[in-house]
Amino acid sequence: MIMQATISTALSTPIHSSVLWLIPFMPLFGAILNGATGRWARNTKLVDAIALGSVAISFLLVLCCFARLLGQAPENRSVNQTLWTWFDLGGAHVLGGLTQNTMNWAYKFDPLSGCMALLVTGVGWLIHLFSTGYMAEERNDGTYYRFMAYMNLFVFSMLNLVLGANMVIMFLGWEGVGLCSYLLIGFYFEREYCAIAGKKAFVTNRIGDFGFMIGFFLIFMVYGATDFDTLMGMTRTLLARPEITLFGISHAPTWWFNLIGCCLFLGACGKSAQIPLYVWLPDAMAGPTPVSALIHAATMVTSGLYMIARMNFIYINAPVALSLVLCIGSLTAIVAASMGLAQYDIKKVLAYSTVSQLGFMFMGMGAGAFSAGMFHVFTHAFFKAALFLGSGSVIMACHHEQDMRNLGGLRKLMPWTFASMGIATLAIAGIFPFAGFFSKDEILWKVFEGWYHGGNALNLVCWILGMVAAFMTAFYMVRLMVMTFYGEYRGAGHDPYGLTVPSEVVHHAAAHDDGAGHDAHGHDGQEAHGDHAHGPKEVPWNMWLPVFILAMLALVGGFLNIPHSLHWIGSSHFSHWIAPLLYQTGPVEHEAAGAMEYILMAVATLVWAPAAMALAWWFYAKDPAWSTPRAFVKRFPGVFKWVNAKYFVDEFYEAAFIGPCKQLGAQLWAFDSLAVDGMVNGAARFTLGLSHAMHWFDAKIVDGLVNLVAWILQQVSLGFRKFQSGRVQNYAFVMFLGFIVFAFWKFLA
Repeated sequence: MIMQATISTALSTPIHSSVLWLIPFMPLFGAILNGATGRWARNTKLVDAIALGSVAISFLLVLCCFARLLGQAPENRSVNQTLWTWFDLGGAHVLGGLTQNTMNWAYKFDPLSGCMALLVTGVGWLIHLFSTGYMAEERNDGTYYRFMAYMNLFVFSMLNLVLGANMVIMFLGWEGVGLCSYLLIGFYFEREYCAIAGKKAFVTNRIGDFGFMIGFFLIFMVYGATDFDTLMGMTRTLLARPEITLFGISHAPTWWFNLIGCCLFLGACGKSAQIPLYVWLPDAMAGPTPVSALIHAATMVTSGLYMIARMNFIYINAPVALSLVLCIGSLTAIVAASMGLAQYDIKKVLAYSTVSQLGFMFMGMGAGAFSAGMFHVFTHAFFKAALFLGSGSVIMACHHEQDMRNLGGLRKLMPWTFASMGIATLAIAGIFPFAGFFSKDEILWKVFEGWYHGGNALNLVCWILGMVAAFMTAFYMVRLMVMTFYGEYRGAGHDPYGLTVPSEVVHHAAAHDDGAGHDAHGHDGQEAHGDHAHGPKEVPWNMWLPVFILAMLALVGGFLNIPHSLHWIGSSHFSHWIAPLLYQTGPVEHEAAGAMEYILMAVATLVWAPAAMALAWWFYAKDPAWSTPRAFVKRFPGVFKWVNAKYFVDEFYEAAFIGPCKQLGAQLWAFDSLAVDGMVNGAARFTLGLSHAMHWFDAKIVDGLVNLVAWILQQVSLGFRKFQSGRVQNYAFVMFLGFIVFAFWKFLA
């Protein structure tokens, strides 16, 4: 295949960008270099230079392309680059009336993919920088280069997903991030629980990917194309048709769009951890903390949201699919938030928080507020990556302790980490003017607006669930901050109230049932508490600086998309930026903000979230003995047990699905082994026995008769041999006797 140096805009005005392909391929080059040479590198600083340098170059290229788009008219902000023809379809004619001859390896840089590329490369680079400090202990055991190669490979896959100009390239990146997630979660594969967590993530995502593939095939059959520009352009043409017949079934176009939307959403549930496929993400905390920040906070888990935003022209015309997205998102938001209330592992609290926040994003998508849902993707990446990396700093400073009951008092010992995580906590709680206020509250308003202006009762129910989930979010985040940073450091042995528990650091995790939730970054021989030679202290600059930068983004990032009701503060830059990519083209006319919107905004910001934060502060900070929560647990042990055990969903899946599947697999294996293989092996044994019988018959009967004749002739020849003495006089005497006998016989005759 020969590269085609053909670069054209998707619309009218060309924008020269021949280096577009380097954006995803630079991290790939870094992964190949580190993977091939890192094992023998004498200095791991070279591994750092390759890993960070490749992502930094991609980030700078994204900035250059982004700057090019800023100088263009809104309708011209799109750049397509075709590298080569991947495969030839042979002129396949499909329902949409097109004949698609080729499938190209092509990239598309527009406002939506450009923003995602900025997020992947920018936040990804900060997480790479954090990894150089957090993974320092792996520099000496020969695995550091492998970790950095996997991280670069993940960035390459994610950039393929967001920059792909068609669904084939998107699906290639979709599967690539699934593979990299498996490799990174199971990075410490020699530990059983890490390997199990990696397999769980991989298998769960395969279930969702099956639905994604069905939706992808349906799109190709209905549209006859896979590139996004063609798909969006054909939507109105297809909607004008009275019905579409596919596989002998005739339905209105909206019916097919609903089916496609539901199938694609199943794939999004897998990648973005929604009910019922969310169970892999909390267990994925077994991977190193930078993996949690990169994959499970900022990039991979948002791929489902990006896919829905990119395919908005289908979802906006699929009301059933949108309602499904709204319902699942709201249920996921409240269920995951409630699970986070009773977790003690600092990373598990953040894991369930991630699942809950992803639910909020899907609520925005389900309400048709694609720009609000996508904006929460970006604000969430800032504050959640800061929280995950901050938790990693805490874990490393406290000698790999993750149980918050064994922490405390770190506010003065780790000031940079405390300040950064504090800002991120205010952002996720939705406090003005932090980023979460501008994104999460906008989602809740759009959901409420569907009932207030549209009369949809489903929106009201989902809004109530979202408000309860927001209350829980503010509560468990303040709980995390208080248990981690306030009071005294309980790991040093200062525990007058008996709050600490037996250590469950990772090198002992194999002995505990919930070991899969622990970061595997640890080393044998370390203790859990304060009998170390050195207590906790602030981490090196290459760890706290990325956390602080992300916290600053969480502080100011919300001003990039100020709601229309607050237009006196600024403009909705992000919404206007991606508006041309949404199905409703043309200028958006905003209605004047009503009193209800201001009331809800004031209640959420001034009453609802502060009340949850004050309640958590009263439970955990004002009472150092945590008397109220401990009394609640003692009085309602069943409730706490259910929430702490995540409602036994994993156990239910094990009993209802995994166990029966294993039993079915065992039965099928037994049938295959006894019946299928039995017939084959029986035929083999019969053939072998028959061959032995034939061999005996051939050896004893056939060869025996031949050998018998030979033996008889041999015996006869032995008799005649006695007459062959070799003496001439004997031969002459015998001849003379013969002559006499012949003459005598002749005479008598």
